[in-house]
Formats: sequence, C-alpha cells, structure tokens
Amino acid sequence: MRIMLIQPNYHSGGAEIAGNWPASWAPYVGGALKTAGFTDIEFIDAMSNFIEDDELAKILQDRQPDVVLATAITPMIYKSQSTLKLVKQICPNAKAIMGGVHPTYMYREVLSEAPWVDYIIRGEGEEVTVNLLKAIANGTDKIDRQTILGIAFLEEEKVVATPAHPPIKDLNTLTPDWSLLDWDKYIYTPLNTRVAVPNYSRGCPFRCRFCCQWKFWRKYRSRSPKHFVDEIETLVKEHKIGFFILADEEPTINKSRFMALCNELIDRNLGVHWGINTRVTDILRDEKELPLYRKAGLVHVSLGTEAAAQLNLNLFRKETTIADNKKAVQLLRKNRILAEVQFIMGLPNETPETIEESYRMARDWKADMTNWNMYTPWPFSELFQDLADKVEIRDYSHYNFVTPIIKPDNMTREDVLKGVLRNYARFYSWKFLEYWLEKDPFKRRYLLGCLWAFVKTTFNKRFYNLSRVKQKGLHTEVEFGFDESKILSAEQMAQFKQNIPADIDSIGTISACGAPNDLSECDNYTKIQQKHDIIQVAVIEDEEETRLNLRKNLRSQPGIEVASEATNAETGLVLLESIDVDIAVVDSTLPDMNLVKFIRMARKVQGNSYVIPSKILVLVTPDQESIISEALEAGANGFCLKDAPIQKLANAVQTLYHQGSYQDPAITPLMLTPITPG
Repeated sequence: MRIMLIQPNYHSGGAEIAGNWPASWAPYVGGALKTAGFTDIEFIDAMSNFIEDDELAKILQDRQPDVVLATAITPMIYKSQSTLKLVKQICPNAKAIMGGVHPTYMYREVLSEAPWVDYIIRGEGEEVTVNLLKAIANGTDKIDRQTILGIAFLEEEKVVATPAHPPIKDLNTLTPDWSLLDWDKYIYTPLNTRVAVPNYSRGCPFRCRFCCQWKFWRKYRSRSPKHFVDEIETLVKEHKIGFFILADEEPTINKSRFMALCNELIDRNLGVHWGINTRVTDILRDEKELPLYRKAGLVHVSLGTEAAAQLNLNLFRKETTIADNKKAVQLLRKNRILAEVQFIMGLPNETPETIEESYRMARDWKADMTNWNMYTPWPFSELFQDLADKVEIRDYSHYNFVTPIIKPDNMTREDVLKGVLRNYARFYSWKFLEYWLEKDPFKRRYLLGCLWAFVKTTFNKRFYNLSRVKQKGLHTEVEFGFDESKILSAEQMAQFKQNIPADIDSIGTISACGAPNDLSECDNYTKIQQKHDIIQVAVIEDEEETRLNLRKNLRSQPGIEVASEATNAETGLVLLESIDVDIAVVDSTLPDMNLVKFIRMARKVQGNSYVIPSKILVLVTPDQESIISEALEAGANGFCLKDAPIQKLANAVQTLYHQGSYQDPAITPLMLTPITPG
C-alpha cells in the first residue's frame, strides 16, 4: 500500500521568517506506520518547497498513492481541504485522511465543507493512524470504522465520531522516522544550520483561555531524558542538525527531569544548540539552574509573557505578573540565554496607548527579541466563546497571528496592524546597534543572525505578510483580503454562538472531543527520590491575591521554594502527576472539585506516575472540622489556618517535610475527636 503524507502549501508570514521548519508530525506518524509494518511511505512538503497545485497534481499522477494524509492547523484548513480534493480528482480511489488540531475539534464543519475527506483523525495521531490504516490495508475500514477510536467520517451523509482514543501512555514508545525529511530544506536562518523540532513532552497542565493544546494532548507526559537524547544524537550524527526547538508546550514543568535532560546533553557533548518555549514562573523557579541549562546548549528561551497589562494576563489565565515577566528576562540575559518575549495584541480593549505600552515594556525589560502576535481566536478555545459576538471574521486562512481578527472597540484593524509594525520597526532599529555590542561572541552572532532573518524577510515582504501593506503617496493602506463570504453579520454571529460548530464538550476538563478524563491505571514508572537542598512546594489556590501572596511570602522564607502553581483541582492534579515537589499546599475550597475527591485523585495519579508522592498540607478555616477529618482520612498529611502568618505557614511546611505530619495547634483543640494523618 502506497502511503503519502502531505504538508499543504500554506504561508502566513509568521514563524517562517526564521527559516523553513520541518513538519514534525510526518516523522512521528510515518515512523509509527513503519514500525507497524507499512514500508512504502513518502512525505511531500508542499509548504517548504512552495509546491503549487499543478506540480502537486503531477506528483500524485506519477505516484498514484493508495492513502494520503494531510495535516491542518486552523489557518491551513482550507488549503488542506483543497489539497485532499485534488487527491480525489487525481486518484479517486485513494483514501483522503486529515489530522491536526483544527479538524480534531471542527470535524463537523470540515466534513460538511469537504465531504471528499474520507476520515478525520482526532487528537494524538500515531496510534489512531496505525489502527485506521491497518483496516484500510485489510479492506475492512468501512466495516470496522465504528470501532476504531479517535476518528470521524461521513456515513449516509451524517457525521459519525467515534469515542476518543486514549493518550499514548509511554512516549518512549515513539519511533519517529526522520529519514522521511529532505534535510537540506530545513535551515535555521539565525545560525545557518539544519533545524529539527522534536517532541520531548506532550501536554500542558496550565489552561490558558486562549489556548487548546492542553485539551488536544489531554494528559501531560514526557519521555525519559536518555530516550530523548538518543533521538537528538541520531538527528545530529545522521542528519547533521545543529539546532533544535522543542515542540513542547511546557518542557520545564518537571524540574528534575529537565535537569536530567540537560545533564544527558552535557555528558554526550553533541555540540548542538537548542531553544524552548516556557513559562515565566519556571525561569524564576530555576534561577540557580540557568547556568546548567546554558551549558547544555540552551541558547534561546521564548517566554509566554503575553500581555503588557495585568488585566489581560488575568483574562488569559496566565497566572503570572508583569514584575515576574521582567525578572525572568533579566535572569535569562544574565546567563547568556537569548530572552524572547511575546505580546498578544488586538483584543477588544486594544488602544493606541496599550500598543505603545507594550513597546515601552519590551524596551524596559531589555528583551533580546520581541514578538507582537495578533490575538488569534481559535474557534475551539474557551476565550473564543466569550468573544464570539465580536468575531465577525470567520475566514480561518487569516487566523495566523499576523492578522487582526477582532476589531477593537476603539480602533480599526488597520490601525492595530500599523501600530504593531511601528513597534517592530522601532524595537529592532535599536537592536541593530545593541546586538553589535553584545559581549558574548556566540550570542552576538546568534542575535545578528536573527536580525538578518528579520531584514531578509522584510525585503521580500514575507515578514508579517507585508505585501498587503500598500503605500499610496503619503498614505498607507492595508488590504487584508478577507473572504467576504466568511464575514458574518451580527445576526449570524448570534446564531453561531447558539450553534457552536466546534466539539468543545471538554471545556473545563482535561480531555478531548467529549472523551472522559482518563485517570485509569497506567504503566508503572521508575520512581527516583530526588534530594532537595530546598523544600519544593506546589501551591494550588484559585484566589489570585492569596496565591500571589503565598508565592511571594513562601519564597522569602529560607529553605523553601515555590516550584509551581495551579488555580484549580484539575490543573493541580496534572501538576502533582508531572513534577517532583515535596509539599503541596492546597486550599480547602477549590472551584472545580471537592477537596476529599481531589486528595484521593492526587494519591491515585501520583501512585501511577514517575514522581514521588508529595505530602499534602491543606489550608483551612476554623469552621471546617469535618472537612479536616475527611481530608486527613483521604490522604492529606496536615492542615494549617489559611490566614496564618507566613512564619507559621513556613514552620508548617518545614515540620511536615521533616516529620511527615502537621496539625495547626490553633485548630486541633477545636476538633471533637482525635485525628490521625492519612
């Protein structure tokens, strides 16, 4: 059976400014297929090679594939649909299959618009693709498809979606086939070297409201550091890559495992540099470890700073502060790591003043690089549902981070774009001088390479899709090129809000496509006790002011570090399943789960994870005697008054860490019966 994987020929003027990026889904899915026994697999990167439809038609005519798989993020969806339509025109008997984030949630709309698509793969693709293609190879897919988990299709003109496939339990079973790629095509402009985008972990325990990755991957998992660095060694030695970017949403969440990854890279001395995206709070947590990260080759960190105003940080549910953002940038620069910050622009409250403030903030923080990204309202994200009555542009081809989709209340889209482009021009004009003054030779070369990427793509107008900006005398006009048929009236927007086309049944849970939150028994992991010089604490508290005070005050106490935070039980469970912490400080009233249930679930997920179970300290009020008793019976190790002075809370943490239990003496006398920690 001849299998063809296609990356559709879509371009936006965003991340491509740094070079051509390999489509990592192809090696991972292709490798899974090869491991399952499929041998005739070819990857066509129409995007990196700018393959137009007439050329692609000739390739299809020549190869005559039996199965074609194409991917689709939201702005790529129309091109992916038309690519598979072309497949059906040239090879009518071929099975046309689509995967990716957008069709995972929008399969109803996709199948309605593109009925020529035979199957949609929903969620994590490797195991689902193998199961589906085995049925196709056997000629039984139409008989078996109702039982194949994680797919959607049309049957008698009705959309059928099978239950979601479980997440892959062990990412060490991934077998990517990187030989599918033509590596000469993937050059990272700043360093003029081959670039790869491998997966170290998948998933994210944080639930930023504009994002959907935490729902797509459903469960946070990571590979063993050794297994992952084995893959990096293959990429370096067999494919000559010199730089890699982790595809992960949150690679640093598990500090001990990330440090183990760094040490593995140092031990192997592969001479490769790399970059990551991560959270500000992790950089603050790892202040002392940043020299180790740099020694391991980490040279570029993109921070999800997102907003120049605390109001928008709260709206996004970022769980960070403006002050945190500035300090994280300073720490990275101090350790010779390039600090890149991101701002999300174009929300309804955008004004010329907020755009200007983001520029001043980038300059004040002394960020090495800054990106101003237009808010892209993924139609399956939580924030989209709140703003749906303001999103009249439903032309998904422009949902690309460089086009203002929402019209702000007090600005035009054109003025938003002009303001952002002005920020870029001013910021990098300063950097043209500052980069030359960088003392570290490697970082100076890298920064100048980044500047060259900006200059190069500005001249050819690929950067930020500058070709749409027209200079007419002294007047600048912007031609966005929206498809007029996809601009909704107020009445249509109201109707769409009532009849949401996305499968978003999973909002508020860590699941995908209506599937239940899977906390079933999983493979046993090797548990390694980590010895900490400082007590590592996770704070699980939904009240923002209380959470920020706990972070600040606990960190001020000697021997205590706040390793991470969560704002609800669902996210807290993923944290405790994913990272090594000594003490979990948990509010007794969580917004989404009963405390006793949370503690029982925490004990279950930690028992099935690779982390050492943490001790749980519950923050209570004096009138919660029954809750205290039940919590301790469920597995909590201690309790302390929620409004206790910080010195007392620090003592509770230290006592619990050293002795295994703690009972606040201010509450214990009020208990009617003696209690024993679980």
